[in-house]
Amino acid sequence: MAGRDYKIDPDLLRAISWQESGFKIDAIGRNPVTGYGSGLMQIDSQHFNELSRYGIKPDHLLSDACLNIYTGAYYLAQAFKKWGVSWDAVGAYNAGFKKTPRQAARRYEYAKKIHYYYTAIKASKRTSSKDQKIAMN
Repeated sequence: MAGRDYKIDPDLLRAISWQESGFKIDAIGRNPVTGYGSGLMQIDSQHFNELSRYGIKPDHLLSDACLNIYTGAYYLAQAFKKWGVSWDAVGAYNAGFKKTPRQAARRYEYAKKIHYYYTAIKASKRTSSKDQKIAMN
C-alpha cells in the first residue's frame, strides 16, 4: 500500500527494509550523529518531533510495521521530490542531502547496497514465476 500511495516500487521498499533492519519489526539501530533508528525502515529519531504532530510516537514505529513502512516511504518520496527518482535520492534516505564529498560517498555506498538487494528481489520473483509456470505444465 505504501508503494502504491507514494508511487514507489514496493520491491525498492523491501530492499531498503532488508538493508535497514533485516526485516525485523522491532529493530533499533544506533546512529552516532542523530540518535537512533526505529523499526523496519529505521525511521531516524531526528524525525520524531515532526512525526508527533501527526500522532506518531516512537513506540508506534516499533509495533506497527505498516506505519513504519509508510513513514519510510514518505521520507523516500521526499528524497525523490528533492532530487528526482534516482539512486542518489535512494542514498539520501540513509546518508542525507549534504553536498560534501564524504556524504556523496556514503550515499553512493548505500545506494549500491540497495541496488544489489533490489535486483536480487526482482530476480527471485522472475525465478519464482518460472518455477510456477513449469509446475503448472
